[in-house]
Amino acid sequence: MDAPPHALTGLAADEATRLLAEHGRNELPEAKPPSLPSRVARQLADPLSILLLIAGLVTLAVLREVPEGAAILAILLVNVAIGVTQEVKAEQAVRALRTLTAPMAKIRRNGTVLRIPAVEVVPGDVIEVAAGDRVPADARLVEAASLAANESMLTGESRSATKRTNGRTDGPLGDRDGELFSGTMVVRGSGVAVITATGPRTQIGAIASALQGHVKGPLEVELARVSKRIGVLAVVAGVVMVVLGFTRGGIEPFELVLAGVALAIAAVPESMAAAVTTALALGSQRMAKLGVIVRRLSAIQALGATTVIASDKTGTLTTGRLAVADHVTVPGTDLWRAATRCNDARDGLGDAVDVALQTAAAGHSVRADEPRLATRPFDADTRSMAVVTAGPVLTVKGAPEVVLARCAPSEEADRLLATVPELAGRGLRVLALAEGDTADLDAAGLRPVGLVGLSDEIRPSARQAVADSRAGGIRVIMVTGDHADTARAVAKQVGIDPDPLVTGAGLDGEDRPARLREAGVLARVDPATKLDLVRALREGGEVVAMTGDGVNDAPALRHADVGVAMAGEEGTDVAREAAAVVVTNGELGTIVTGVREGRRLHRNVASMIGYLLTGNIAEIFLVLVGLFLWPDLVIPLLPVQLLWINLVLDGIPAIALGVDRAPGDPLATRPGRDGLLSRRVLARIGVRSLIVGLLVVAAVEAARRLGWDDTMVRTQAVLTLVFARLTLAYVARARRWTFEHGWWHGRAVLLAVAGTAALQALVTLVPPLGALLALAPLPPLGWAMAVGAAVLTPPLCDLVRRWSRTSR
Repeated sequence: MDAPPHALTGLAADEATRLLAEHGRNELPEAKPPSLPSRVARQLADPLSILLLIAGLVTLAVLREVPEGAAILAILLVNVAIGVTQEVKAEQAVRALRTLTAPMAKIRRNGTVLRIPAVEVVPGDVIEVAAGDRVPADARLVEAASLAANESMLTGESRSATKRTNGRTDGPLGDRDGELFSGTMVVRGSGVAVITATGPRTQIGAIASALQGHVKGPLEVELARVSKRIGVLAVVAGVVMVVLGFTRGGIEPFELVLAGVALAIAAVPESMAAAVTTALALGSQRMAKLGVIVRRLSAIQALGATTVIASDKTGTLTTGRLAVADHVTVPGTDLWRAATRCNDARDGLGDAVDVALQTAAAGHSVRADEPRLATRPFDADTRSMAVVTAGPVLTVKGAPEVVLARCAPSEEADRLLATVPELAGRGLRVLALAEGDTADLDAAGLRPVGLVGLSDEIRPSARQAVADSRAGGIRVIMVTGDHADTARAVAKQVGIDPDPLVTGAGLDGEDRPARLREAGVLARVDPATKLDLVRALREGGEVVAMTGDGVNDAPALRHADVGVAMAGEEGTDVAREAAAVVVTNGELGTIVTGVREGRRLHRNVASMIGYLLTGNIAEIFLVLVGLFLWPDLVIPLLPVQLLWINLVLDGIPAIALGVDRAPGDPLATRPGRDGLLSRRVLARIGVRSLIVGLLVVAAVEAARRLGWDDTMVRTQAVLTLVFARLTLAYVARARRWTFEHGWWHGRAVLLAVAGTAALQALVTLVPPLGALLALAPLPPLGWAMAVGAAVLTPPLCDLVRRWSRTSR
């Protein structure tokens, strides 16, 4: 099939604008967002919401307590509203993220090569694709050089599909070797194609369904597991309490049911889901502003726990902007002519190596003008590129040990090979070129042409990033395809210990995993070695962050604990798709910033959960004590009072803990490997709960001995519990002792604690507000007891912490 007349120059701008208006944007129609009723129903299906709903209905229908039942249901609706709001915000964030990481397309228009968002291509556009690109739309090939694409998403065939010009454009998808399909990945070679269909008219558009949804990360799974266990515990505890009350006798069934409902509510941290969701959302937004776009929520936790960063050299430790710094030419050859023949750069666009060679050749008044007869694009496995031009002349470019091995034995070849270490030792990336009078792309016996040494400037932030990583207990391993001497020189410049330096060719044998784990620098690596490095490190108990930007990095990115795709001109769509995190500026320092924020967020979530669960367990202790210690009172806290404390009062400090920026560098402390609720953490929560519970019991017992009525006694219990729990916010955020940095550090926590205390004082002192929560004004002694409990809580917790010698 002949190419259309505009295949070389592309569409005119006005024609592209008309076609865009006619066919629409090149995107699949998004699934219709869930309706408000369906969102509410999904929130109500949560186990804790079901428990609250049952408690409210029981209070209304069985206990006939209309104000309390209405309050329970009202607070439940508030919780549902928060959940729905966060769900909508999360969808908006995903849409924004999709825009930030949207694939680009390289097209020809008006004879100029442009990079535009893939959604803006139109039928008739001429696109250029190369290894690592995502095909932006269905297209018919007009040029192809060793082109192959992964079409498993459409055909189910894992083997790459070879493509060619004048191939089939009909029949089963797997047989259409003359077409490229939207969404598939180019895994080898390069090509030029004309767009035939966009958006819903593509093959993927025809079969696409709403395969949307949220995959929970480890942190979310752990939180969901905690919530379910708490819900089961609440129900079991309430039933057990009712049964014990009946066996004991002397308590009215009405009061027993009320006590069971109260205990169930006391066990449920109603504000936990909203607080954690808010903290994660705000943390992700902050990380995005710093250049770290989190594509999967689980990556936040994994980033904070990272112990090893396997970093690419080019573009991450260095700028990736290459320039020819030195060269060696064999007499009687034309090095720059060979460099332009074996080169895919066009108009300053293309691989950084090709662009640097093209620029240097132009400086020697040499420009590419020879048509190609055959091409084998650069491949990570062979580490070389080959081109046949008229003559025929075969030109090969690539790693010196590969290219010179294909040359006939000669003094020139030996001299070039001996010169490689000198150039590489200066930190230059060395390429060799050779040529021969043949059309055989695999021919040997070639003539050496020369060497080119390319310099890649070290990023200014790289050395500091390596130093920060080391201070945070994170080892940085440099991974590169460059020569070993080049890798060693660059490693020393950025502060990475290059010993032991391991090359991909020297890794055969049973000790391969051990040598990979011990390596400081990996040179001359291939994709399989990168993947083996990730596996070896993980098997050794390390949490691995692997960086990459190319199609050959995808397997390692996918299998790492945190795959980090480096965005930018060189970043490929397949790398971004495989990664959990995208770094917008490609710097190692930005990755370290992500680790720092990940550790801060993990620490904040742990503080938040510890704070909430400590208070809830203290409430359970108080309700159980009330049943047996004060039978006439039955329960010291009513269900509506517990809901008020758990949702409203606890929620404000919990969210403040989630956004807290405690003094000190988060890199100084690495998260534990036992999760948020390890045995040590649970033991600490239990001891703190007991301290708070005993202080409240003491205050209630004192109020009873003073002859106060039931409403005042419960008011004393509420006030003491609230004030004591508020100081727990400072206990939960501290690593060694509560006020090690002063009580004024952490403005959000300070404002939250002060505001919550003021809110509780307001509802206690103002009778109309207090009546809604069954509270009564207290004499000064009652306020003194509540403040005293708040003052005693931190030092008592610190004494236990010092005695047990534990810290977060």
